[in-house]
Amino acid sequence: MGLLSAFGFQKEKKFAAELVKQLAKDISADQMQLKRRSMSVNKITRLLEKTYLQVKKYQEENSMGFLRRTVFANTFRWELRSQNYPEDFCAMVTEGLIVELMKKTEGKK
Repeated sequence: MGLLSAFGFQKEKKFAAELVKQLAKDISADQMQLKRRSMSVNKITRLLEKTYLQVKKYQEENSMGFLRRTVFANTFRWELRSQNYPEDFCAMVTEGLIVELMKKTEGKK
């Protein structure tokens, strides 16, 4: 049993994996590797906004402190990597996810 499993972060890990699975249906890793230049920026933006909207809803429904947000964001990035998305895409999408997660936290202050 790993340290993170002991803290019960399975729900966050599962949701992060589900988000990546849904994103992969909308924008495959192959498309991002081979056809990125010909893809519409607006389409990619809309699909990422859809993903971030799901994150916002999840954040509102679940209490996620710093550690849970960290596990969630790291799992999300590793899931993207495991799907063979380009590293710069993984970094950009994960950064957007972190910004979305931080919005809720900043609003509480």
